Amino acid sequence: MLWRVIRLVKMLPGKLVERLRAFRYRFTASRTYREPVVDPVIAHIHVPKCGGTAFRKFLIQHYGNAHLGLYVPDTYFVYPRDQIVEYLNDRSVRGFSSHFVRTFPDRIAGRDVLYITFLRNPVDQFISYITHIKKHYDIIPDKPLLDSLPPDPTKMSVREIARWILTCDREVNFHENYTVNFFARYSMPGETGPFRKDKAYVRRRLSAASRILDRFFFVGIAEQMDLSVAILRNLMLQSKLDFPQGNVPIDNTSFEFRDDLSWIHHDDVVGRLLLNSVREDQMLYQRAMERLQSLALQFPFLGIVP
Repeated sequence: MLWRVIRLVKMLPGKLVERLRAFRYRFTASRTYREPVVDPVIAHIHVPKCGGTAFRKFLIQHYGNAHLGLYVPDTYFVYPRDQIVEYLNDRSVRGFSSHFVRTFPDRIAGRDVLYITFLRNPVDQFISYITHIKKHYDIIPDKPLLDSLPPDPTKMSVREIARWILTCDREVNFHENYTVNFFARYSMPGETGPFRKDKAYVRRRLSAASRILDRFFFVGIAEQMDLSVAILRNLMLQSKLDFPQGNVPIDNTSFEFRDDLSWIHHDDVVGRLLLNSVREDQMLYQRAMERLQSLALQFPFLGIVP
């Protein structure tokens, strides 16, 4: 209903539209955590190269063995729902982190699931993926991931690897709109899979990913990790749920492999390919930024300005 109202006033003065948009994000950001939860599970949906490794370690340090790391050496693997049910039937499990959970039911094994994720500026996310590959290529155990890379990326510049990924004649990681695809490919009706590219899917995937994240308990921003964790902690407190104190230390472990990035602009052929390839991811990221800023307004006592 709220979306319809906003569409109706698109032609009204800009200030009114902005106020309605802010109200929509405030509504979206606050509606889930006010509901009572039953035997909750923290589901940290770890989008690659978005600060998730540090956040996972932060959770494990607090919850110990009660927080599962559900990772496998197969970049295209997705956990079947029955296997997640089996994990969560163990009532000692309080949460999990994973790249490989791609559908998001509200309840699993009779337990309410609190989905948490972090997004990152899509261009930085793309570059971080490449530098991670350059640094760790020789020890990557994930054969499907290796098959999605050029023959020896350690001898290539970041720009050369980017060109290879963006012009590859088959689907590979980060070929286009990685984050939108991460959330939408297995969640929309129809045939699903890591290489889904049918026209109906492509047309609707951004709105589908947006709706999915609207239902998440919390969507943070990797570049604003301190603010994100502070807000998340207060949301957890409002729901009378346990959450660790302290900050999440973020280390850019492959920064030294970035080399020259001056090509990332529309006048460079590879830069233009990259910027065009993350267009929908950028819109999803901007939506998450607005949501976080709306939440920050609800917790002014934190003293952290977004």
